[in-house]
Amino acid sequence: MSLLYRFVSFADRVNRYAAIVAAWAFVAIGFFVAYEVVMRKLGLPTTWTEEVSQIAQIWCIYLGAAYVLQTHHMITVDIIGDRFSQKLRKALDLFALLVITGFSSIVLFQNIKEVRFSLKLGVNTDTILALPIWSIQISLSIGFALLILQALAEMVKNLSGNSFNDPSQ
Repeated sequence: MSLLYRFVSFADRVNRYAAIVAAWAFVAIGFFVAYEVVMRKLGLPTTWTEEVSQIAQIWCIYLGAAYVLQTHHMITVDIIGDRFSQKLRKALDLFALLVITGFSSIVLFQNIKEVRFSLKLGVNTDTILALPIWSIQISLSIGFALLILQALAEMVKNLSGNSFNDPSQ
């Protein structure tokens, strides 16, 4: 088994699991919202469901972004791309992956600074739960690290002309 295959397989597997976690978090959000609706109808509104649901949604977005790239469901402009040759489309895809990797790297490194700062100062949310703000900020670091990992895997797939779905390669 080649090193490139292992890398691509690892990236795909990690991001598939992250997407599963995100999907279950969406299920949990549904339960939180339903619970809040019932409690409000009973005249017993909660103070935690809105904040927890919002934070879970943030985590869902960043955990799922790399999987969206992996499954080729990112927003694309097909009107232009369909007019180009297969070779030019592959080059444009590679360029887009480079842009994603560059942008994600910038966000990742800036966010790591913010997380360190929040940890150093012990900053909390301005809500009744007073959650540590780094617990929300770190979702960006994890999500963009996963996005970089998947973009690199997609570059390998693009350059090799192989989807790496077959373990025998």
